[in-house]
Amino acid sequence: MNMRVALLEAFSGPAAVRVVERPVPEPRRGEILVKVICSPVNPSDVLYCSGVYGSPPPLPVVPGFEGCGMVVKSGGGLIANRLVGKRVAGAVQSGQGFWAEYVILKAVEALPVPAQVSDESAASAFVNPLTALSLARPVIKGTHRGMIHSAGASQLGRMLIRVARRHGFPLINIVHRAALVAELKAAGAAHVLDSSRAEFAESLTALARDLRATWAADAVAGSMTGSLASCMPEGSTIAVYGVLSGMESVVNPGDLIFRGQTVTGYWLAREFKDRSPLGLLRSMRLLRRASHLLDSDLQSTAQAHVKLVDIAAMLPELLKSTSKGKIYIRPAD
Repeated sequence: MNMRVALLEAFSGPAAVRVVERPVPEPRRGEILVKVICSPVNPSDVLYCSGVYGSPPPLPVVPGFEGCGMVVKSGGGLIANRLVGKRVAGAVQSGQGFWAEYVILKAVEALPVPAQVSDESAASAFVNPLTALSLARPVIKGTHRGMIHSAGASQLGRMLIRVARRHGFPLINIVHRAALVAELKAAGAAHVLDSSRAEFAESLTALARDLRATWAADAVAGSMTGSLASCMPEGSTIAVYGVLSGMESVVNPGDLIFRGQTVTGYWLAREFKDRSPLGLLRSMRLLRRASHLLDSDLQSTAQAHVKLVDIAAMLPELLKSTSKGKIYIRPAD
């Protein structure tokens, strides 16, 4: 039996994939075979397809870090057998991803999804929700009082708005055009700044000072990292977790030397690299917490659904405006 997959044979971006047929893989003991319902196109997927996400894997690969689907076969084992017939969410980094009609998951890493959670939120259960909760952790725990997010209108940004409201910490949301200010305020954001305005730096400096926002999550990089460093109170920390600008982060050395600003990096995969008992417990707690919020604070909104055969034709245009919602690949269509 064969299946269709979106195969990437050169690191030229997601539009370079082509649809080919491959044999449906057989799950081994402790694994499950999942018939994919949908898989989001995350910024990490775009970087992966361009060969600039972590260490590029050997080609060819099937992209799609996360998704959801129905378990149609077990390779054996108690947990795997119990998942047959259930809808699950999962994440992979094996190079055999969710942009395919079928995918193999380790049974212990599959997350059964309640009926009230949409397919889209289930498919996006890992990358954005876990990143949002992890990035909010320093203010939730009280290490920092306030937070700044440089991609306020993104799906992750909207999750952070809801998480901030739930936990009661001040969040400054940065957007790149005026129309998004009213949109985010209507969605419940208390503080929204437009980076395209001439007074942006002055406004950010004053608001960050008043709210004691000494923790920032930067998905943009480029000059935004430097703007955050120069506008935030002394002794602040900026965690760069994305590169939406496509540019290297640029920071004034004076902000690092004389104002004590710290610029670090954040990568969700590091959260799950600690395989010690304590590390595994921390990971399980994060997953459990996220799973309970998939139909509320951590829900995802779809902008468009794309068939495998339409990826190359449709993705470049759709990716120009991701603030409208996530793009989802639906392999079965």
